[in-house]
Formats: sequence, C-alpha cells, structure tokens
Amino acid sequence: MKKSMVTLASALVLSMAAVSTASARDGFYLAVRGGMDSYNLNDKDDSASATSRADFGDVWMMSGAIGYRYSYFRVEAEYVYRDDADDTYRATSVGEGMRHSVLESDSFMANAYIDFMPNYWISPYVSGGIGWTRLDLSNQDTGSPKRTYSSDNFTWSLGGGLSLRLNRCLNLDAGYRYVDMGDIEKANVNAHEYYGGLRFTF
Repeated sequence: MKKSMVTLASALVLSMAAVSTASARDGFYLAVRGGMDSYNLNDKDDSASATSRADFGDVWMMSGAIGYRYSYFRVEAEYVYRDDADDTYRATSVGEGMRHSVLESDSFMANAYIDFMPNYWISPYVSGGIGWTRLDLSNQDTGSPKRTYSSDNFTWSLGGGLSLRLNRCLNLDAGYRYVDMGDIEKANVNAHEYYGGLRFTF
C-alpha cells in the first residue's frame, strides 16, 4: 500500500514537472468571464438616518477582454456588463412609504495581472485595474414620480484567483475582485465580484 502511494505521488510530481517544462504561450489573448456581482451602497455622509436601506443582493455579470501575455505578466482591456439590480424597501424619511430602486452599471477597465507560476498546471494570480463606469439609479416612492440619477465615474479594482492551465493556449480562470465604482447621488457604489472564465492565447 505504501509503495503504491509513493508511486502515485511520484507520478503526480513528474507530471507536474512535465507540464512546467512546456512553456505557456506568450502573445495576444481573448477572455470571456461570467459570475455573480454583489452590490453595496454606502451613504457618503455616514448618517444613520440617511443611509440607504437598499439591498440589491446578487446579480449576474459577464465580460469580454482582449489582452497580451508575456511571461509572468498580463495586461488587458475589458468591458463588463452587469444585470439590473432592484429592491423595494421602506424609505428612511418619515412618511415616504415604500421605495423601489433600480441600479444599472457597466464598466470599461484596463487590467494588469501577475501570474506567479504561469508554466505550471495551476497558478495563483493577483490583479488590479482602473477604468470608467456608467451608473444609472432610479428611485420611486409610493405615489410619487420616479427620480433618476446618472453618473460617469472613475473605477478601480483589486483581486486575485487561480488559473488552471488546460494546454499551452487555453486557461480556465476563477477569481474574486473588489470594485469601487464611485458615487451617485448620496451613495458610494462598490461590489464584490466572483467569476469564472476561459482565456485563449493565440
């Protein structure tokens, strides 16, 4: 039994070494990603009476990117689309009744990655990005007209994940990133994104 376990472990080590000797391809790549996005709306004044009570929960997101990989580094341009988020809750001001809020957002990002073990079958990575987000927020109180707000904001992100190397050209990525989308009306909008995707290097 012990000999079998040693043999199996040795085979795994040798297979990992074999993968590491075949360098992953450098060059331009295309990536598609999809996952879940959890919004947070935080009142800028940090006032208990004014803090938003909206709870948008989780919405789905998808993105497409074109980038370039060289050794341990990747840079890319990415477009991110997020599904509309909505919630109905009791407004904070006395007498306002119920409020229905809808939040829409999409982002254009420039991202950079560091792959720590790009030539092995699995590699951790860290990421950071800057870009621009279009935010649209609508609020409608019971018996009142709808109020709409729009904002074009500087956006930044930080994250990390794991990349599973399927062959020299194809990788399966899974990760998390925190995204700060700036302010709209009296709230700061940020999100926790969890995603998976495929990346193909030409």
